[in-house]
Amino acid sequence: MDGLNVGYVTQVKGTMVVAKVDHALYQSTYFHHGKILRGIAINEFVLIRKGYQDIVGKIIGEEIIENVNIRKDELEQKKYDRFIELSILGYFFEGNFYSGVKFLPMINDQLYLISDEMISEIYNFRKNINTPLINIGKSILEELPISIPINGVFNSHIGIFGNTGSGKSNTLAKLYHSLISLISDNVNFKKKSKVTIIDFNGEYGTLANSFPDITDTKTLNTKNPQDKLHFSESEFWDDELLSVLFSATEKTQKPFLTHLVRNKNDYNDDLENYLKRTISIMFGTNQHRETINLLRGLIPFFEEGDQKSIIDELANFSWHSTQNKYDHPNRWINNPEDAIAYLSTTYNSSLTASSVFDEIFIRSTLQLINSVSKNYVQYEHISPLINKITATGPSLSKVIEVTPSKQERFPISIISLKNCNQSTKKTIPMMIAKCSFLDHKSTDNNCESFHLIIDEAHNILSETSNREAESWKDYRLELFEEIIKEGRKFGYFVTISSQRPFDISPTIISQLHNYFIHRLVNENDLFLLKNTLSTLDAASRSLIPTLPPGACIVSGTAFHTPLIVQMERLTEDMAPQSDTINLETLWGLS
Repeated sequence: MDGLNVGYVTQVKGTMVVAKVDHALYQSTYFHHGKILRGIAINEFVLIRKGYQDIVGKIIGEEIIENVNIRKDELEQKKYDRFIELSILGYFFEGNFYSGVKFLPMINDQLYLISDEMISEIYNFRKNINTPLINIGKSILEELPISIPINGVFNSHIGIFGNTGSGKSNTLAKLYHSLISLISDNVNFKKKSKVTIIDFNGEYGTLANSFPDITDTKTLNTKNPQDKLHFSESEFWDDELLSVLFSATEKTQKPFLTHLVRNKNDYNDDLENYLKRTISIMFGTNQHRETINLLRGLIPFFEEGDQKSIIDELANFSWHSTQNKYDHPNRWINNPEDAIAYLSTTYNSSLTASSVFDEIFIRSTLQLINSVSKNYVQYEHISPLINKITATGPSLSKVIEVTPSKQERFPISIISLKNCNQSTKKTIPMMIAKCSFLDHKSTDNNCESFHLIIDEAHNILSETSNREAESWKDYRLELFEEIIKEGRKFGYFVTISSQRPFDISPTIISQLHNYFIHRLVNENDLFLLKNTLSTLDAASRSLIPTLPPGACIVSGTAFHTPLIVQMERLTEDMAPQSDTINLETLWGLS
């Protein structure tokens, strides 16, 4: 061993080791046998020699203790002794580093400083010489290049956390820009994998500019329609999905939507015949006063040339509360034939739906007339659902289009929600996650790995939102918790980026495999990380509030020790558009 001896072990408690450091060794660096060695400091590494094994320890604490056994007959004694606390990471064998506790030191085993070459081997996550690695930056302490493996990182759930301005967006872009650069020409990637980025603030258009041949960008806008998301009919006409979209109540409105979807799928009646059958039922033996107003609500969907005549025809019908039936200036309406005789235009006109949400409104209105006339439901229970469809349908129809079959053109999709209203920003990610997860699990799916990336994830994974119904929030969280728990076994992986990890469900945080943690100062965020990240040691965790911009702590199942990394900053044409505005330049002061 040609290293510089700096002390010896004095205490061993499991994987925690205490060692005494020589008094004379207090410098930050040493030059020994032609090599520069780093001195004793927090988060540095040391070697412990146990027989023929070189055990690697990481310094996680340091203290000085008063020496109470000073002897008067010895001149070279110090009043205080210096002790360091070590965590055992692994060992060296034949020049290679192996993580995990196989050997533990014994008292009086000697301590040695470690060279940068050996530290580079500790930071080497290559399983074999053919393992591809992605360079992400440099270690802050040693300024050694840090490269991460594809396996272990990208086939896992990833969390990227940090306050605004800490470099979180650059880290997300750097990870996937480096990955895609490596595999953009790979045929297997294009055939067997799919990457979808949900971009809340429109920051990641530069990624599409870097890989235009394999990237599809959707810019959604609820004010001025631009691009639209395409869902297949089988994906969209799902009673559970529609129930969540329109916040349907569990006991009454959800069964109503289940019945609506069943009628659509089983019978697929054309709307004209459905209308004729409905008019026949509404003027039958069990007439209700609300049905004529429901029918008036469909006037905008009739043929434009017939609308005036339909208004006039319906205006002649009035409800007689004593007789509990409709009457007409010419006669009582006792049966469907009596009504149809005065509704010739209405009965024979065509209904036109310009979007799938118009079709939902038409079908739900006709079904409500049918159900009320048959006493299956009460009007007061279902009418709020019709109002919700009326309120949310127009904005959703501007960003969603339903097609007969699934449409996929590119392996990478970027979906920008910058110009969407708040309710749509919550709805679209949930629909994408649900439909893509169900499709990915299906047996006829050729895609073997799906990577869902959610920027600003606190917008949709929050437990504390008070602006939505409890049923909606519960369903949304349960959906993403199921994906986080079960997705790995199906090859479905989630990357979430957030400024506020405390706002996100602890179940989701605890199921993430690897973390990139930038500066966080909120106590709630730090407390959550302390209780959910088992791979983050106390020394690294204490640095989180003081990390400089662009620096992050990398930890997780793919790494045998937390790394403090200064992430490489992407060039302007590749970086996300999230930089803070320069007021000096804006105001011409510089």
